[in-house]
Amino acid sequence: MRRSGFLLVIGIVVLGLCVCAGAQGLDVSAFEKSPVNWKQFEGTTLNLLLCKHPMQATFEKLVGDFEKLTGIKVNILALPEQQFFEKQTMVLTGSSPEFDIVMTSPMLNWKFIPGGYLEPLNSYIEDTSLTDPQIFDLSDFFPMTIEASKVAGKLYAIPYQVEAYCLYYRSDIFDKYGINPPNTLEEIYEVAKKVQDGFNNEGVTGIIPFVVRGVRGAGTVNSAYLSLFSSYGGRDFDENGKPGIYSEPVVHMTEQWIKLIKDFGPKDWPSLDWYDVKEALASGKAVMVIDADHWGAELEDPAYSQIVGKWKATHVPEGPAGIKSNIWAWSVGMNAASKNKKAAWLFLEWAASTPVMLVASAQYNNQTPTRNSVWNDPTVVDITSKWGNGTCRPIVTKNLEEYAALRWTPNPNAFALSEMWQEHLQKVWSGEMTAEEAIKEVHARAERLAPPKDWLKK
Repeated sequence: MRRSGFLLVIGIVVLGLCVCAGAQGLDVSAFEKSPVNWKQFEGTTLNLLLCKHPMQATFEKLVGDFEKLTGIKVNILALPEQQFFEKQTMVLTGSSPEFDIVMTSPMLNWKFIPGGYLEPLNSYIEDTSLTDPQIFDLSDFFPMTIEASKVAGKLYAIPYQVEAYCLYYRSDIFDKYGINPPNTLEEIYEVAKKVQDGFNNEGVTGIIPFVVRGVRGAGTVNSAYLSLFSSYGGRDFDENGKPGIYSEPVVHMTEQWIKLIKDFGPKDWPSLDWYDVKEALASGKAVMVIDADHWGAELEDPAYSQIVGKWKATHVPEGPAGIKSNIWAWSVGMNAASKNKKAAWLFLEWAASTPVMLVASAQYNNQTPTRNSVWNDPTVVDITSKWGNGTCRPIVTKNLEEYAALRWTPNPNAFALSEMWQEHLQKVWSGEMTAEEAIKEVHARAERLAPPKDWLKK
């Protein structure tokens, strides 16, 4: 199920004359009318460090327009996720000026803010020689994405693409076996059993009832598991900074979660990352998946997906505390060691502007956009309303407006905590620990990974 050679795709893309002359449909009139002098840093070169992702691919498609507008040259280094994390840490913590702009996210921001490695952006937003409030309207962003990008009132990144989580399911298979969409974790298990029984009766092989990512890493806990954890009333830390991970409901949920994966999931679960899960669903090898709620664009693309018209989406499982999805917000931030900060800000402002984000979403499937006006633009509405036979867009909207929020406590140690947590979930899956033992151990170890006292007040 793994994509052959995925981790070998590493390269520097130098964007200049080789980039197409401009993105069709990009409305440049707002920039032409702007009081900001977009040529004030002409001749500057900016270097971007990006993670391979639809957002990065969008920037590569559109950056020629920025170069034409500003006279600023842009180079991009795009790396697969794990290599990106390693390179980002090395560059920022080493105070290297090699890259001016980096892709980031709230959890990543927290790693670098205490050391002063990310540049606060408030002063650039307030500088009228750099920022046109008509182009960069901060109030247009979904509030949760901006709040997640702040620490102690300072904005450290501009959220560009946000994902919450949902349950995808093969509606054709559900219809065949007379199955209704599940609402709870227990119902997912029962549905998986019905599907497997149906497959066994018909001799169907090569299709798994349930697939979810399991590789050790922040993204695994961050997605489906933390959403479930929150719906069962779990908190990583309480308001006093004490671990809040262990509880009987969380232990029960963890038991049910691992039982679902063991009984009806992939045999190589600990090795699966998000792209493996997406490909399993798109290739018709999985019946149910919980993961990022913006996959509709690809699942409805016949060039990629074999299940076009055969899937639907619903909310993440509801627990005793309700329906609660976590989020991940891919963002762009500024290296505090950059020698070209004002020029870098022009790129951040341009990239996150409504005209650019609209083209990114309408033409290049950069979903889900973080601007309310873009998500609700008629063109984007028309595109996204087709996802999952009309079921996906309402779930994404519910996530944006109600179900989803950042479920982590702001904490420089959140990455380390999530990786340790997933390691213990893998031990439950392998039989090395019970869910009770694993959650108690994660709770105990979290004491050493708690947010540093008063760090948010600095």
